[in-house]
Amino acid sequence: MSRQTLLFALLFLVALVAWQLGKVELVPESAVKIENYQPDFVAKDLVTTRFDINGKRTERLESTYAEYYQILEQATFDKPVVYMYDDQGAAEWKVTAETGVLNTGDNVILRDKVHLDGLLPTSFISTLDTPYLELDLVTQDVRSNREVNILGRDFQTQGVGLKGHLDRKYFELLDQGHAIYFNEKR
Repeated sequence: MSRQTLLFALLFLVALVAWQLGKVELVPESAVKIENYQPDFVAKDLVTTRFDINGKRTERLESTYAEYYQILEQATFDKPVVYMYDDQGAAEWKVTAETGVLNTGDNVILRDKVHLDGLLPTSFISTLDTPYLELDLVTQDVRSNREVNILGRDFQTQGVGLKGHLDRKYFELLDQGHAIYFNEKR
């Protein structure tokens, strides 16, 4: 008799739980708000150049396709190319990528096949390659949290993570860094 009572009590509890779960109302799909932002403007073969207060060119941005979203305060780019100029007006750095985003505060986030070239003969770095790079156009700070390969005149180095400054020619690998230095016979 006690087995039957225990079995009926357990069956009653299972039925009660199933009944309570069946009362849960699902939110209709139309009530779920999905954000679908439309760009405020679209540009093809975009070229924009920035000058300082003295009229010297400081940077140039090119892109095959760009979209600007005012509500997000950002622009997205396909195949962006960023040129940074020195005080004499010569192109000092060229950065290319597959995609990019320009945020407020002039912070550029570059993704996929990011390649930086030192364009001057005196450049400490010849090339820098990484899948992700953040570039502050105002301060010229660069950073990455991904693998980085750097080739210079007398060295080759790679590691994970980077912080640096283009104008001061300062670059630091943050983790797993190792380098090969070349000593040419004199």
